[in-house]
Amino acid sequence: MKRLSPLLVLLLASCGSNPLYLRLGADYYPVTTIGNQWEYEVEGGGYLITTVVDQTVIGERPCYRLQTGAGYAYWAVEDGRLDHYEDHRVVFNGYEVPVLQAWVTYLDFPLCTGQSRVDSASTYVTAQGVTISHRWRRETTVSGLGQLGSWDECYILQQQERTIDWVQTGGFDPETLLVERTLWLAPDAGLVRKVTPDSTITLTSFTPGS
Repeated sequence: MKRLSPLLVLLLASCGSNPLYLRLGADYYPVTTIGNQWEYEVEGGGYLITTVVDQTVIGERPCYRLQTGAGYAYWAVEDGRLDHYEDHRVVFNGYEVPVLQAWVTYLDFPLCTGQSRVDSASTYVTAQGVTISHRWRRETTVSGLGQLGSWDECYILQQQERTIDWVQTGGFDPETLLVERTLWLAPDAGLVRKVTPDSTITLTSFTPGS
C-alpha cells in the first residue's frame, strides 16, 4: 500500500484547524466578489467604507472597481498575482498632469513570511512646455504573522513607497515623498488594519457580497 509523505499527512490532518492549510486556502485580498464591503474606523474620529462596486475594463484589462468615498481603485487577480492600476498625477501650474498609468503587481500569492517584492517606474512627460520626470518605487515585505482582535493568522506587511517628481526647469528642485505603511491582512477578509505616520484605520465590519 502506498504511504503518504509526512508533509502531506501534516497538511491534511485537522484541515479545519491547521493554520498552514487555512492560510494556503484563504483569500487575503478578496476584491473579486461584487458587493464585498469593508467598514473602517479612523483613529481620532470618522470612518471609511470600501465596496467592490462592479467589473470594468481599465487599460484594456478586465478588472474590479472598488469605491472608497468619491475615489476609485482598480484591481485584478491573475496567475497568483494581485495587480493594481497605478494612476499617478502631478499638479503643475494648477493642472493635474498624468505621469504614470499602468498595471503593476501589488502582491504575489500565496503569501509567506520573509517574502519581498519591489516595483518601480521611471518616466517623464512634457506639459506646458516643460519636462516633468517621475520616479516611483514601492517595496513590500511580509514581516510575520499575528492576531488582531478576532482576526487570526494575519499576515503583517511592511511597505515603503517613494516618489520623486522633478519639473526640469530653472528654479524647481526635485520633490520627494516617502510613505511607510504597516498592513494587516486577514484570511478571507483582506485589509483589517493600515498604519501610516499620519493615520490608522481598523476594520470594524466586513460584509461579504454575493
